[in-house]
Amino acid sequence: MSHIKCKGHCLTCPVRNRSIFSDIPESTLEETIKDFHTSVITFESGESIFRQNEDSSESAYTLRKGLIKITKSLPDGRVQIVRVLVAGDLFGMDGFGYENYNHTATALTDAEVCRLPLQDLTTLRQNHREVDASIMSRFVKNLRQTENMVLELGAKRASEKLASFILRLSQADNKSALNNGDVWLSLPLSRAEIGSLLGLTIETVSRFFSDWKRKGFIKESKSTLQIIDAEGLKEAACSEGSCDE
Repeated sequence: MSHIKCKGHCLTCPVRNRSIFSDIPESTLEETIKDFHTSVITFESGESIFRQNEDSSESAYTLRKGLIKITKSLPDGRVQIVRVLVAGDLFGMDGFGYENYNHTATALTDAEVCRLPLQDLTTLRQNHREVDASIMSRFVKNLRQTENMVLELGAKRASEKLASFILRLSQADNKSALNNGDVWLSLPLSRAEIGSLLGLTIETVSRFFSDWKRKGFIKESKSTLQIIDAEGLKEAACSEGSCDE
């Protein structure tokens, strides 16, 4: 069950260098956010942080630890994964548009998030240009990720989609993963969930995973993934001489 772990302490936050307060100097951070009250909340794997159209969007969140999936539901019950969030990602910003949450956020692993009250965050945006600029950069980042996903779904081959996904996950999870065969990455998504995210069938995802394990590109063990041959995966992700970084 989710529970409040503690009050947020931005100066010691493990993802502060990737948070919306990353551009505020340490010498002035405490004074800048003295009236901004955050809470660190833990969620177990499978728990919802908020639900599409059901929960009012009174808070935004920063993911501190773990992985979270963002899903959209159709009236007939079908569900589509649209994003996988990693540490440092800001999400749940629908309240800035005075709307309920337009998607569901669910913990893929045990997760830790920092809850940011939107009313207080709005005041910070108005009084501190660097906070507003940082939030806007997150909006732009999310838009670009959506555009890239549309491109992948419409233009890339199945192998390119899957290889690009693995490489992005490894870079977000641990930047040393591509250069260190001893690093195991968390991969809590099922074959069906990966297929939902990338527009592939479960059979296609399973076939490529089996092929890449046979070729020595990757290893798998209990919801974790090890990249053995990053160059092989990069070649699989390349299209007409252009690779995702």
